[in-house]
Amino acid sequence: MTKRDEAKQDYLAGMKYKEIAEKYDVSESTVKQWKRRYWSDENVTKTKKVTPKVTKKVTPEPKLHPAIQELEESSLNDRQKRFVMEYVRLSNATQAYINAYGCEYSTARVNGSALLTNTDIQNEIKRLHTARMAEQSVGVFDLVDDLIVEAKADVRDFAEWGSNEFEAIDEESGKQYTRHKSWVALKDSNSVDSKAIKKITVGKDGPIVELHDRNKARDRLLEKLLGKGVFADGDGEQKININMDSFEEENDGNN
Repeated sequence: MTKRDEAKQDYLAGMKYKEIAEKYDVSESTVKQWKRRYWSDENVTKTKKVTPKVTKKVTPEPKLHPAIQELEESSLNDRQKRFVMEYVRLSNATQAYINAYGCEYSTARVNGSALLTNTDIQNEIKRLHTARMAEQSVGVFDLVDDLIVEAKADVRDFAEWGSNEFEAIDEESGKQYTRHKSWVALKDSNSVDSKAIKKITVGKDGPIVELHDRNKARDRLLEKLLGKGVFADGDGEQKININMDSFEEENDGNN
């Protein structure tokens, strides 16, 4: 294959005259002459470079959640709809009113509570709450189960304690006596149901395990079962103060 034939293949592949001339060490006019005499358009179809058409991506408009769409289509005005959304998000009528109406705190404190008495707004709030709970696969029985765990929680579910006896000699009198060594230990986290635990902190005397309010949980259960619940006053909180370092109790040395 001659140089001219090889150049022809490059021309068909889309190379420019100048590029072909440089490759084969000839003048650009020579390449153009080859094209006119030997690579006529009647005999040759040159491959054209086609720039692909770039399709502009169109970002679809986000679809509203069905529950939100129903709120948008409700008879509430725009500010009331905003109040409903903010209240569902914050569970705070005053702040929800401030966000929706852009007013001062003193005004929002009064008007927020008043707005919650509006039947239409109550219905929308309840509907949105129900839709959210259903979306998260949380039903009334799940909530009742959690209340039962809190109501039945017992200190023994989370800690163990006891006392050991051993003989010792009093350094001053030289008499033998019995000493008691008490101990307290948390159970392994993998072996307990943490739903009943409100929080765990570490104090100067060791870890403190605070359970959810048993009385409150029982009160809620009775409300569901009987429609009422009566308990003695008091915070009802249970705290277990656990000193992880064993402590000792010593008798008078008379044993």
